[in-house]
Formats: sequence, C-alpha cells, structure tokens
Amino acid sequence: MARKRKLDLDKYKQKLEKKRTEIADTIKRLEGESSGRDRLSREVVQQDFEGGGDAALQAMARNQSAAMIGNLRDMLISIDEALQKIEDGTYGVCEVCGKNIPQKRLDALPEATMCTKCRTKVGPR
Repeated sequence: MARKRKLDLDKYKQKLEKKRTEIADTIKRLEGESSGRDRLSREVVQQDFEGGGDAALQAMARNQSAAMIGNLRDMLISIDEALQKIEDGTYGVCEVCGKNIPQKRLDALPEATMCTKCRTKVGPR
C-alpha cells in the first residue's frame, strides 16, 4: 500500500486540464478537416478517377484522421480518469500494485494511473 505523500495536486490538475483543452481543440480541428474532406470526397474521387489521380490517397488520409481522433479520445479518457483520481484522493497511486507512482513519472505523464513497472507488465492501453 502506498505511503501518504504530499503532491501538489493543483499543479497536476492544471497540467491535466490544459492538456485536455489542447487535445479537445485538436479533435475539433481534425473533425472539421475530416468533415470538409467528406463533403468534397465524391467530387474529389470523381476527379481522381477522371484525371488519373489516386483516390486511395484520399481514403488513406481519412483513415489516418479517424485513427488519430480515436487515439486522442483515448487520451481524453485517461486525463478524465486522472482528474477523477485527484477528486477522489487517489491520484498518484498505482491502480495495480497500490504503490506511489514516482513523481518524475507524474511530471512527465500526469495522466499516468500505473507505475512504470505495472504499465510494462500490463502493456499499452
């Protein structure tokens, strides 16, 4: 079980909220770009086929955007979980082994919910 330690929770909360806002803004931008492509996609695909262009490039760009948006949404979930842990008083405690997550890890990755050892065992999310 983790020993009680003093973390600057306000600092981590601010970092998490800032990161959350940046990611949400990026998602909105990517969705806007993606929807702009979708509106034009029929016309672009028609031009690609008529002009000898590669419609696969357009499809690949849409798939990449969708994958990036999915990854960013996963990051938002992790951030929201970390913010909830701050509210619950369990922030900075590994959810697997119950030990304190090293402060250096929290500084680098404030949304971390596991220590490095447990994250390595469990694997990526």
